[in-house]
Order: sequence, then structure tokens, then C-alpha cells
Amino acid sequence: MLNTPELTELRGANPVSLDDARRVVDALDLHTRVLGLADAAPPPARAPRPTRGRLLVPLLAAAAVLAAILAATPAWAWVRDVLPFWNQPTAPQSVQVQFYALNLGAPRGMSPHAVGGETREVGRFTFGGSTRTLWVAPAKNGGFCSLWLPAGGGGCSTAGRPLSTGALLRLGVPEWITGDVISAAVSDVVIRFSDGHTVHPRIVWVSAPINAGFFAYDVPVADQSTPHVTAVDAYDSEGRLVSHQIFR
Repeated sequence: MLNTPELTELRGANPVSLDDARRVVDALDLHTRVLGLADAAPPPARAPRPTRGRLLVPLLAAAAVLAAILAATPAWAWVRDVLPFWNQPTAPQSVQVQFYALNLGAPRGMSPHAVGGETREVGRFTFGGSTRTLWVAPAKNGGFCSLWLPAGGGGCSTAGRPLSTGALLRLGVPEWITGDVISAAVSDVVIRFSDGHTVHPRIVWVSAPINAGFFAYDVPVADQSTPHVTAVDAYDSEGRLVSHQIFR
């Protein structure tokens, strides 16, 4: 495993925490595959002890490999549990047809070009008294389309929009909230209530070509009158507000 000094230098070029970098080293088995230490044959008798300079070469090589991997991978992917999109279950034809319908129903020149045949099941969530499946399909416009089925709503998003929410409202107050976030910009979502308390919904992050996160929150009955949901905020990894959506 890389030692702390090398990881510290690497972190200066790639701002990832030491703990995250160590997890990457372990996950990729760099200790064995790059440094070749775990299965190396025993040294010959009276072998001269390697000098510091000779040890530094494989360490620098391992650091270079790790730096290249970190540079080619979004930082959020190393510290989140991310679903590999192409490994998820393929949607049945009846669901694929609904995604193709999103293209047909769009105004002229504004079709999202959802690729219905590549729709995948991202997860199942319970809200509004029933369990719904979240289906997601890549879109040729660079974004994606999603549907919560049955009867949970959905829509299409384009790359760059940090937060999009949907809700079932009763007298203007949300009974449940669903949303998607663009992972490159958003690290956390906060649902705010009129009495000041907050909820951080679980976000399911999905890999390329989606590169986004999805959440659903079933508002407790006690929080559907007073207090009630007033806003949904999205924050980046530095705690800066990047989107603020109000429910009146």
C-alpha cells in the first residue's frame, strides 16, 4: 500500500482524501499488481537491501497509475455507491414503449430522443402508499429520461440542470417528492419543513451514460399540514447552495 507521504503528494494533484485514496489502492489491488510485493519470490540469500532510490521508482509508478485513474474518473464516483447502469435489468417492451412515447409527445424540435430500447431498472421505492419502479433511459440529446411506474410521474432532463423535483400536492402541500440531481454538481439534497427541521433523502447514484442521482421521499402524514415541506435544496461537496426550489 502507498504510504502517507506519497498519498499526500498525490492528493495535492488530485484533491481526494487519504482514506478515499487508500480505498482505491485496495480496490485496484495496486499493492500486488503494480508494486508486485504480495507474490514476489523470496530474495536470494544475502541480497542487498534496496536503496531508498530503488524503492521510490515502483512507488512513483503506482502513484502515476492512481493519478491517471483519478484524473479520468469524476471525484464523486470514488466516495459514493454508484450503480453501473448497463448492469441493471432491462425494461420490458411495455415500459420501453412509454419512453418512445416521450419522444412523440414532445413539441416539434424538442424531442429528448430517449433511447427506449436501452431503458434500465434503477430501483424500487415506496411512496404514496405503493411501491414504484424507477426506470431510466439515456437520451440522445445528452441527458436522460426517467419514469416512476406505476403512476409516479417522471420526465426528461438535460445535462447541467442541478436539481429537478416532482411532487403530489394536496392543497399545495407535498404528500411525496421525487427528484433527480446531476451528480457532477450536487453532493447532497435537503428537504426543508416549515418548523425548521430537515430531511436528507437517500440518493441512488447511477453511472454513465446517466451520471445522475435519484431520490424519492414519502412525506409523513404528520408533516403534510403543519409542519409541511417548504423547499428542496441541493448542495455541492463544499456545502454551497446550487439549487433552491420552493413549495408554497
